[in-house]
Amino acid sequence: MPDQTPHPSQAELERLRRRVAELEHALEVHEWGGQLFHESNIPQLLLDLETGAILMANAAARQFYGTVLERGHIDSMCAEGLQWRRDLKSMVAANRYGVRVCRHHTDSGVRDIEAHYVVVNLRGRQIVHVIAFDITERLRAQEELQRAYRIESIGRLAGGIAHDFNNVLTAVIGFAELARGRVQDETTLRYIDGIIQAAERAANLNRQLLAYARRQVVQLCPLNLDIWLQNTLDILQRVLPEHITLQTEVEPKLSAIQGDPNLLLQIVLNLVVNARDAMPDGGIIRITLQHKTVRRPRPAVPAGRYVALSVADTGSGIPPEVLPHIFEPFFSTKPAGQGTGMGLAAVQGAVQQLGGFIEVESALGEGSCFTVYFPRLDPPNPPQHTSGNPTR
Repeated sequence: MPDQTPHPSQAELERLRRRVAELEHALEVHEWGGQLFHESNIPQLLLDLETGAILMANAAARQFYGTVLERGHIDSMCAEGLQWRRDLKSMVAANRYGVRVCRHHTDSGVRDIEAHYVVVNLRGRQIVHVIAFDITERLRAQEELQRAYRIESIGRLAGGIAHDFNNVLTAVIGFAELARGRVQDETTLRYIDGIIQAAERAANLNRQLLAYARRQVVQLCPLNLDIWLQNTLDILQRVLPEHITLQTEVEPKLSAIQGDPNLLLQIVLNLVVNARDAMPDGGIIRITLQHKTVRRPRPAVPAGRYVALSVADTGSGIPPEVLPHIFEPFFSTKPAGQGTGMGLAAVQGAVQQLGGFIEVESALGEGSCFTVYFPRLDPPNPPQHTSGNPTR
């Protein structure tokens, strides 16, 4: 009996071979995509847009999010909660792909995320592929840069105003002194003294503005801080009440620095007054001078050999949320009328004028320690003789 089974034509066989090749290629591409997803070192997620369920996460995402990922739902991972998915739905209505900055919870805390997403329709479900870039440090660096620009602008403004204001104050104090020499009436003399005292307080604030703006005239010379401190203790004692003890500790054979005695007095006096104000019920202020070598650069201090001047107190300490702002001009935690907010800003400006650096350590209830690092002015090394015979 003849075979009745229909045989495909050569053209049909060729079409089937092409279709098989296409399917094999599609499967291979799918495997590549899966491999890229799972092996990428960038956190990636697959989400169900309608329910918010996390369908899949690669190893980088599991490492980045930690146990937070076990919640299994994007709404509980986002600091914005359900609002994040609502916003994403609105964006998807206009575009199938895009970028959104949001905040995600992780085991290490809340992080700023730049989420790149693309939405595909899979069997009637909208699946979102999210690639999450951690931009927390980048945003923090941008904020620090903007803050530096703002402070630099304030410094330029303060410096310009302070110079003009200084001329006005010189005239006010000069004319008041002339008037004082020609007046006999006691009441009028008290008024004139009040004018002079107010003008001198304004002049002091003006000097702080100039120090912050780094426009004071500086006269640098080799300076032994141990001798300078010994000669300055009487001045420092005068600003302290009896219930505050001033202690000093000085390392022997201290190296000299390149400094300006007047600018140094302004730095230390401001730090001591700040320490005094942090201890209304009394305590101890300790001034320490010692050599310090910074081998690894720190945020506030580059590597190098320094003479370190520390002013430590046993006061209330500085709250962590306040610490980043203490060197900002006009920032003060004191009650209105009790502080200009220029003290530490002026200290930082003066320290920078002397080529130094300043950092602070503080703990609530334990006190604070401000350390100023001045580059050591070490004597040059004697010449090294390579021959066996000494030079005569």
